[in-house]
Amino acid sequence: MRKAVVLLILVILFSSFAVPVRAASGPQKVFDITMMVQVSQTRINGSLTWAGTFDIYVKLIDPNYRAYFNNLAKKNETNATLQFANLVYNLVYNNLKKDFDDKLRGSNVTAIIYVPPGGPVRVTGRWSAVVRFSIVPFLVPDGPYLKCPFYGPLDFVFLGRVYSFSWRRLTLILPKDYQVKELVPRPNDLSENVAVWEGGDYIPYVEIYSPVYLFEVFINSTRKTIELSFDPNEGYVKFNATFVGMKPPKSVVDLLLTVFREKMDVMSVSAQETKNGVRIIGIVKPEVAYQENRKERVWLVSINLPGRFDRVVVRNGKYTLAPDGTLIITYREGKTDYLPYAIVGGLIVAGLLIWFWKGRGGPSVAKPEETSDLSEKVDTVEIEETEEGGE
Repeated sequence: MRKAVVLLILVILFSSFAVPVRAASGPQKVFDITMMVQVSQTRINGSLTWAGTFDIYVKLIDPNYRAYFNNLAKKNETNATLQFANLVYNLVYNNLKKDFDDKLRGSNVTAIIYVPPGGPVRVTGRWSAVVRFSIVPFLVPDGPYLKCPFYGPLDFVFLGRVYSFSWRRLTLILPKDYQVKELVPRPNDLSENVAVWEGGDYIPYVEIYSPVYLFEVFINSTRKTIELSFDPNEGYVKFNATFVGMKPPKSVVDLLLTVFREKMDVMSVSAQETKNGVRIIGIVKPEVAYQENRKERVWLVSINLPGRFDRVVVRNGKYTLAPDGTLIITYREGKTDYLPYAIVGGLIVAGLLIWFWKGRGGPSVAKPEETSDLSEKVDTVEIEETEEGGE
């Protein structure tokens, strides 16, 4: 009896390589399976794409297989665990991988499967395991939507026959801030973009709105105002852009910030939620041309706006807007002109000098000495007295 069980298990381990006979064989009854798929954006080779990360929890429920592995484990636990991992790899991972390849055949979509460094199968307990891998892309653009190309029934090839890949529960975690357009079949529960299906054998049809589409709807549904002010001391321009009329989802806000970063070459930028919209605040290092004359300093500031605005306000300056969205701010700062003061001061000094010169009567001139009459009379008297004494 034991040899027969061993032979049966060996056949099972290699059954996935057999050519399947497609027949309605019912659901697989080897494993109890619950699946969780988380959809998220990821960057591969510099490009953003959508990945679906699968966590498939499997538990061996077939009594014959469990008996075989229990007996094997009594002799060699390590060997039993390894063989169980191989069984899960062939019947769960390989079957899903083949299903995905079949669904993409004939399309222009090429998918890549990424597995953890230790492989897709991790044994978590006696005859229980987790199968983990990511498939890229899980969502592909289709006009204004993102769709999953892998939807539809799944096959479980076993012993050359095709069974349905039956699972007990499937949980699909979609990006929280993306709007769901359609899920088929309708999930048993849907809350905050987490959908749950009970009892099935398929990947559901998934369709969500593209962020670009939602972004265009948001832009066309809001009134847009931008205020700018230039600081000549720092050479920066601060801006405050408001979008009023519709509250955007996070995916639209993220895309809006990306547009500001790319178009304006911002130094910093952030978003603030408002009552009926969003406000984008940031600082830009613009191109600046400087001119100066005797009376004023002039700055010509050039900025590329990220799009069309219904209203543009420039504080402390004037602006012109080119058709390509280039905004040129003219900022003027007056200077004190000292030339008139210098001229007036010079005239005042010259006047004071002239006035002082004239007030002193000009330079003094020496006059010839005159002999007084009294001196002459004295000299004459003395002569006369001398003459009389001689006689």
